[in-house]
Amino acid sequence: SRPSLSWMPWGGMICSGLIKKLVECVSKGGNLLLNVGPDARGNIPPQSLEILQQIGAWMGRNSQSIYGCGKAGLDKPDNGRFTRKGNTLYYHLFENTVGPMPLPGLKKDQIARVRLLATGAEVPLSTSWVHSDYPDLVFADLGEDPVLPDPVDTVLEITLKE
Repeated sequence: SRPSLSWMPWGGMICSGLIKKLVECVSKGGNLLLNVGPDARGNIPPQSLEILQQIGAWMGRNSQSIYGCGKAGLDKPDNGRFTRKGNTLYYHLFENTVGPMPLPGLKKDQIARVRLLATGAEVPLSTSWVHSDYPDLVFADLGEDPVLPDPVDTVLEITLKE
């Protein structure tokens, strides 16, 4: 039997872990079911409501990268996961890198555009000398001193050329 959010002790299970688990399931072609239910008096426990509200807020910004998505057909990157819907890849960044963000498994001529899913802000491809030793890799330029806007999961929407 699986643990339920209604009785789960919250020491180790936090919202960020659930979001990452959701993304992992979708990236593998699956889905995630959260077992949330009322207590003996018919109330959803406050801890469960708080977690569900946080997940809902994240989904409000990033649902396109989850609903209708599945496996991307690319290897799992070191710092996140890929999901895919049609010719759009969603790169879920759980951790930042030093310098430009590599887009593993992609070539520059495959990419039509890259943007932050939550805000729609365009993300240019990097032309920095820093990665000139890696001509077969393409990198996204997240800025001079990049800080991921969402510390849990920042999603890059990568539109591929058809």
